[in-house]
Amino acid sequence: MRLPELRDAEPFLLTDAGDAWNALAEKVVTRAGEFGTYLHRPLVEEKVWGGLTAETAAERLGRIRWYMNIAKEELAGVGTVLRACGEELALQQVRLRTALDDASGAGYKVADDGSVTAPTIDTAHMAPGDVGMMHRDQAARAQEYADRIAEAWRGAQAADKEYAASIKIFTDAANRCAKGDWSARLLELATASGADNELLTRLGMPDAKAPADAVQSWWASLSPALRTELIEDYPQLLGNRDGIPAADRDHANRLYLPTLLDSLETRYAAASGDEAAALKDKIEGVKGIQQQLGVEREYPLYLLGLGDEGNGRAIVSFGNPDTSQNVSAYVPGLNTKLSGHFASSDVERAWNVADMANDRYPDTTTASIVWLGYDAPQLDGFTWSSTDVMGEGDAKAGAPAYNSFLNGIHATHESGAPHVTAIGHSYGSLTVGQATQLPGGIPADDVVLVGSPGAGVDRAAHLGVGADHVYVGAAENDQVTYLTATPPGREYGGEKHNWFGTDPADDHFGGHHFSVAAGEDTGMWGLVTGNTPAHSIYFDPKDGGSSLYNIASVVAGHGEAIITTAPR
Repeated sequence: MRLPELRDAEPFLLTDAGDAWNALAEKVVTRAGEFGTYLHRPLVEEKVWGGLTAETAAERLGRIRWYMNIAKEELAGVGTVLRACGEELALQQVRLRTALDDASGAGYKVADDGSVTAPTIDTAHMAPGDVGMMHRDQAARAQEYADRIAEAWRGAQAADKEYAASIKIFTDAANRCAKGDWSARLLELATASGADNELLTRLGMPDAKAPADAVQSWWASLSPALRTELIEDYPQLLGNRDGIPAADRDHANRLYLPTLLDSLETRYAAASGDEAAALKDKIEGVKGIQQQLGVEREYPLYLLGLGDEGNGRAIVSFGNPDTSQNVSAYVPGLNTKLSGHFASSDVERAWNVADMANDRYPDTTTASIVWLGYDAPQLDGFTWSSTDVMGEGDAKAGAPAYNSFLNGIHATHESGAPHVTAIGHSYGSLTVGQATQLPGGIPADDVVLVGSPGAGVDRAAHLGVGADHVYVGAAENDQVTYLTATPPGREYGGEKHNWFGTDPADDHFGGHHFSVAAGEDTGMWGLVTGNTPAHSIYFDPKDGGSSLYNIASVVAGHGEAIITTAPR
């Protein structure tokens, strides 16, 4: 491959070809299903035809269906390799063209072999020392351009060689099948899998531990066409990667959702017991989010995360966090998991914040997010788990992911400086509190704690944003806010300690305390049975009193407008 060939190539023709092979593979899958339904299964199960001839025919039909499944794997493998090749060549082409444009713009000439010649400058009126310095500078710049051109060319050459060898493996497999050898070979499948898994790394994507701003810089360096292709190939990975812009994450997760739903339903069909119950919850959650995506709202929904890890993952935003002046990220707590309830109740809470903030403060724009990026403790019926509900483990595990997400909000924001509010409800307030204690602190301007059993600290000032930027709401009849680790009558220095530090509603904690409706009183028996309506009113525009207005005021950057109340 010569430089002009790489420069003028149309690498996305290869990705188009890969799509065509994948489409052919899907057609084979369809035909194999029809083959089984209308030919093979009637012979084997319905026994519409008996005797030795029928048995021989059934065996032969079964073998043909097996061949079709192998063909599907091989065809899809070719598609994967072709797409990977096209995407990598597209990246190297962008690098080459950028280097050529930079050289040409500076007056340097590039030959077809990659050599770079500096522009001719009249030196008649220059001092000898200046001439020498100029020539050294030109030589250095010419070498820099030549190195960049050579790096792109070598990358393209290596990709061309590697993927050509991969295609030959599939060509050999096709010849083998043509001769009657339909045995499944791991070599072809491993080749396709390797090409798929290694591509993003070879394209320069930062590793999993890299900060969000590094991911954003890498993503911005890719051409729009290549970014589109990668989203289609890696929706699950890119849709959940902090540092990828919100619109791209949303696009990726919408593509991934049907695949995830199909996987969950397939696993559910073969599951039983607790596994089946957990899968059913996730299926209902994904379907609920899918339904939410179809609802037209004043503030569009962005699906910023989706997965089935642990109790399930989902991140939903109302409004684009990359363009809004204010961004809030609400962390739900006790009993939250990816389920139908999450897709309706918790998602609706995020909507309520967005609606109230934008309605009351139209001079600014607000995006409101619900972040289920961790496993919240679960209360199972009448059973409290002291190692789960009463422990800090889940919060400590979720805190780094939460901070990474917030760093991603900053990295992809068009101004780079959104006003960010971290909201923790219930056990989610502990997760927010743990996030504030990580190195570098929490990347938020304000912290809101509602229905909190403690944030893991004893003072608002310890949250790292300044006590004047901490806001606390606690309903009088919310039993969770009374979960105390201090025996009654033995408060330390007059302050009440909850399970996770000083009660944020206590006057010793500090910060601002805002008004919330008292809520329905169901007593301690309600806590034991999980009947805690007062714990769920903070985001409710009707039952929560002024709570939602207060939360929205902080989120919109108007903390001074909250309706205050006396601390406990």
